[in-house]
Amino acid sequence: MNHWIAFVKKYRHYFIIGLLLIVGLFIARFISGIDFRVLLKYLREMPEMMLRVLLVSFLGYLSASFAWMLCLGDEMKKVSFVDIFIFRHVGEMLGAFNPTGVIAGDGLKAACLHRKGVKEDTIFSSLLLYRALAILSSIFLIVLSVLFLSIGKINSGQSAFVILAGVAVLALIATVLVMFLMHRNLYFGKLMEKMRRVTKWGLFSDKFIESCYSVNKALSVYIRQHRNKFIGASLLSVLQWVFGAMEFYIVLNALGVGVSLADAVSVEMGVVLFKMIGAVVPGQLGIEELGNKVMLEAIGVVSNEVWLVVSIMRRARQLFWVLIAGVFSLMIMKTKQIKIRK
Repeated sequence: MNHWIAFVKKYRHYFIIGLLLIVGLFIARFISGIDFRVLLKYLREMPEMMLRVLLVSFLGYLSASFAWMLCLGDEMKKVSFVDIFIFRHVGEMLGAFNPTGVIAGDGLKAACLHRKGVKEDTIFSSLLLYRALAILSSIFLIVLSVLFLSIGKINSGQSAFVILAGVAVLALIATVLVMFLMHRNLYFGKLMEKMRRVTKWGLFSDKFIESCYSVNKALSVYIRQHRNKFIGASLLSVLQWVFGAMEFYIVLNALGVGVSLADAVSVEMGVVLFKMIGAVVPGQLGIEELGNKVMLEAIGVVSNEVWLVVSIMRRARQLFWVLIAGVFSLMIMKTKQIKIRK
């Protein structure tokens, strides 16, 4: 195991280059089949679509910011919602394009909150809980999306039963995960310690095991003391993905491709899965576009022109918010709250 970890770290850049070349070949193939007259017709619809896409993306960022604020518990009183929104936004954009990923972004958020007087253990637990809820809510919606996409292959009389059974199973899994990660008996930390004894892998170092116990304890304390805030943060974490899915819903319907919100959620969560897999690539350049193509075809949208417009819209939205993050960064540095480094 240690040999493979060292091998991947040593040749990481070659893996990234190879992945980009493969993805680039796929994208070039898709673009070669585009009818540019149809594409031009679609592009004329972009200004109106862009305004609506920016609006729903803003609502998604608001939901995510509020979810993180709730994760601060009583310490949320020390920082305004505007500051939370700014810190989260700059941190997320930094994490998306920085080679160190979420580590850089969360490090910036932690530094900003520390300057606001928030306790270090609260900062640590809030970032952990926010990430945990984002991951768990995405897994929940990914599984629901798989069920939804599978329904087309099932008789209509069985569909309702499949959906209800799937939701029941997901609810049970979510309950078990919450109990496992946040129980006062620290089951997560104990499991990691047991795995170290069984596997003897170098990955399970003393520092790693200590971190697992710290995570387990922080989440356990939070959920016992702030149950209502935990529920609210969980719902908002789901809502942020739904707003992201509405970008697909708006663009596809504006282009005359009738899709439901459930279709859009399925596409969004599939793309999220692609982005997770391609997280080593800064900005997931090419990875997200490939994910768009695969997931659009999964709901029956095979037009290369539609795919390209959707991809352009998503990148244009991202570019807009990156520019906003740049403005926020200047505001943070001007008020001497934190010095941002590359």
